[in-house]
Order: sequence, then C-alpha cells, then structure tokens
Amino acid sequence: MSASALSLCVLAVDDRFLEGTGANIDQLVEQSSNALPILAGGTLSLCPVPRNKIVEVGTTSLGLAAIGSGFVSNVGDIQQLTGSIPWSLSILALMTVSIREIYYFGVEYKQECIITLLTLALMFDHNNHVPFTFPLCALGMSILAAGKLFEPCEEDLVPSNSEFLAK
Repeated sequence: MSASALSLCVLAVDDRFLEGTGANIDQLVEQSSNALPILAGGTLSLCPVPRNKIVEVGTTSLGLAAIGSGFVSNVGDIQQLTGSIPWSLSILALMTVSIREIYYFGVEYKQECIITLLTLALMFDHNNHVPFTFPLCALGMSILAAGKLFEPCEEDLVPSNSEFLAK
C-alpha cells in the first residue's frame, strides 16, 4: 500500500516543486505511471478480503489483471495498443482497497478512504483529470498506509469496526 501511495505522490508533484534539484520529473512521472498498475494490483492481491468466493475471485482477478496489464504495457509498442487500460485497472484496484477498508473498519474510522474513493473516481480517465485529484488521492493513500503501521494485524483479517481503538 505504501508503494502505491508513493507512486501517487510522485504523480502529484508539480514540475516547479523539484525545479533546481536536477531531478527529471518527466522520467519520474513516467516510471510512476508505469509502476502504478503493478503496485495497485499487488496491494489488492495481498490484502485480506471477506470469506466469500465471489469477492475472493473478483478481487484476485482484478489484482492480477492490473499486475498483468502493468507488465504488458511496459513492453515497447504494446503500450500504444493497451492505451489507458492499465491506468483504469489500477484505479479500480485502489478503489476496491478503499472500499475494503471501509467495510472492515467502518466509515467513521476511514475518512481518508472516502477522500481516496472520491478522487479516484475523478482520476479514472488518465488524460483528462480534475485538478488537485492527484495530491488529494496521494494524501488519502498515504494516511491509509501510515495508519496500517499502528493497526494490529488481527484487525485486518476480520471486519471489526476498529474495536482495537476502544480498548
């Protein structure tokens, strides 16, 4: 999840932010765009989901499709053929992770997932996105990733509505 958040943070960086540092922002943005489907698909594939065959098959399929599209789109001329499919699959994978977090922990404890869901919906078209969606989405994903450091691992396995906070 942290890698997905980091990739979104790089996409959120404005050209003027790194001016004078010698960093090639265009190359960083291209690498982050290429890595995002793989990272988002991996995040979705690794996170626990409810014990339901349809949910398990659906999330695993979406995660593997995002990973596969990320690898395939990075191969030379195929990138023109795949178009925005890898981007769209990565957005769907991150939306699924956010929905899963809300389902497991409750909306009152996962406001960052609401922000992430709303901004991801506005980022679905890679070429035409609403201004400030990348920074807000990166912020929401970063908060979610940082919060995972403080949640007990058992809480991620069973929907609990963040009961560990009440203890």
